[in-house]
Amino acid sequence: MTSKKLVNTVAGCADDALAGLVACNPNLHLLQGHRVALRSDLDSLKGRVALLSGGGSGHEPAHAGFVGKGMLTGVIAGAVFTSPAVGSILAAIRAVAQAGTVGTLLIVKNYTGDRLNFGLAREQARAEGIPVEMVVVGDDSAFTVLKKAGRRGLCGTVLIHKVAGALAEAGVGLEEITDRVSVVAKAMGTLGVSLSSCSVPGSRPTFELSPDEVELGLGIHGEAGVRRIKMASADEIVTLMLDHMTNSSNVSHVPVQSGSSVVLMVNNLGGLSFLELGIMADAAVRSLEGRGVKIARALVGTFMSALEMPGISLTLLLVDEPLLKLIDAETTASAWPNVAKVSVTGRKRSRAAPAEPLEVPDSTATGGTELCSAGDGDCGTTHSRAARGWCQGPSRVKRGAGVEHWF
Repeated sequence: MTSKKLVNTVAGCADDALAGLVACNPNLHLLQGHRVALRSDLDSLKGRVALLSGGGSGHEPAHAGFVGKGMLTGVIAGAVFTSPAVGSILAAIRAVAQAGTVGTLLIVKNYTGDRLNFGLAREQARAEGIPVEMVVVGDDSAFTVLKKAGRRGLCGTVLIHKVAGALAEAGVGLEEITDRVSVVAKAMGTLGVSLSSCSVPGSRPTFELSPDEVELGLGIHGEAGVRRIKMASADEIVTLMLDHMTNSSNVSHVPVQSGSSVVLMVNNLGGLSFLELGIMADAAVRSLEGRGVKIARALVGTFMSALEMPGISLTLLLVDEPLLKLIDAETTASAWPNVAKVSVTGRKRSRAAPAEPLEVPDSTATGGTELCSAGDGDCGTTHSRAARGWCQGPSRVKRGAGVEHWF
């Protein structure tokens, strides 16, 4: 059965979603005739490197949520889970070049369609005399044997947006930015897990899972993972994920070990509750610190979703102090979180509770309320307070269409 979606039309949903984001964000402009969002202060970038990224829609807040000072200059959006058109990518490159930028870096996730279309646009722009480079991000740590297409581009791509954006804002040149982010891209890994599928507007779910199964290592378009496992506790699933990501026999592993310093991203794939996200984040922090890993920064939220897929991905990026400064650099991108510029590991996380008073006042001392405080011992102080409020006499409040409630 086709899933229900709050859209106007299936064909126009990507356009409408991007238009809505731009309508509510004065820092963005649409490029007329194209599904392209650009910084509204484009002319202020004269003499600097422009950063363009993009891909299929359905991964919100990626990619347009990361456009802003200190991150991306613009993004090109395709239809849902579909690479953007070559013509629109080329139009975005031309637009930033006409604004006076000194070159453009294309940040592309490792998918065949994206590589092909961004690559073709790059060649055409170069033929027009525009300096353009391309970095392909493949941070997927799912596959133990390297596939012909290489590692898929996942949520770690957002960290590349951030690092490249900080460098561009500092006035670094195109070649140096390209070289430096290429090195950073090799120092991270991402792994996803999902409780069930998502569904593209107008379509059925992309895959089926049994009620007692979860999929490990799936892609952000619902592509198959490495295996299906039985449902387990949050701690057990996080342990399994981190074991897989850091196992040196896995060719796509991220070399995190005891003593490593990392940035941790806990990314909601779109349909996970905030309650579960917090539980998984806690499990990840405890598991990593139990392995002797220092968590320099932790980012928890929705960064690169797969529509309404209920699941998470974990990203680990190995960092040193110079790289942390780039992660910490200011940005106006709406989807980048307000991350504390201090290490997570080693920080005090609790404070002592206030001491109980030596003598608790006798609530029966107030005349006429003996029956009202009878629940204090077994129901807790909250019920006791409510009972005392009742004993002081009912008050009447009007709610709704003139309905009177007594309490």
